[in-house]
Amino acid sequence: MSHTPEQRLYRAWLVMALLITVMGVAALAYNPVPGIVTLVGAAFCGWRAWLARPGAPEPLSLRLETDPAPGSLGGDVGGRLHPEEGTTLPVDPEVTLVCTRLCEKAGHQTVSHRRDWVWWETRPAFPESHCLAFRFEPPVSLPATEPRPELSEAEWHCHHYWTLVVRGSVAGQVREQRLRLRVVPGEARMAQPIAPESEARNQPLARDEQEPADAILEA
Repeated sequence: MSHTPEQRLYRAWLVMALLITVMGVAALAYNPVPGIVTLVGAAFCGWRAWLARPGAPEPLSLRLETDPAPGSLGGDVGGRLHPEEGTTLPVDPEVTLVCTRLCEKAGHQTVSHRRDWVWWETRPAFPESHCLAFRFEPPVSLPATEPRPELSEAEWHCHHYWTLVVRGSVAGQVREQRLRLRVVPGEARMAQPIAPESEARNQPLARDEQEPADAILEA
């Protein structure tokens, strides 16, 4: 697997720090002075590895335009993803649509919560003129987007929400972005369908095949 120059530099300093540490520990058993000097060198390499560590990749910067708006459980959940000014479209893009159940209970100073994925599916995103197009057909039996309820200390309160996770490669790094979208019951279809050649390839790449748990697990 290829790595960026920054990743290779970080790995080199880290390997050196580990090797010199082992040598320093071994040297301590015979002569403390060389062992201490060696461990100082290991600490220096560890410090350089810390400075050279690769940072987390920047997230994608896409603007979601849903079509239909809102998405429909009996029809389509689709739309276009437009890059923000000064950014480019990712390579090999994929989108994952997730329905999540969030259960919360208020505590004295904190809020306990649990998130369960009720359903998810991954499909390709298709490059169009300066944007990415996608379309899902989620099962009509799934819950629609629900408002967040008032919390209490006596019992758990749950609601469902929908998220679109966009993934793609930019400059050799995999990046992603999470976008919240609203989904309601209905039969609405996309007003601007994706291209016919894209529609022919618009099949699930992966999906959740497990039945969602009905029980709410308490902390």
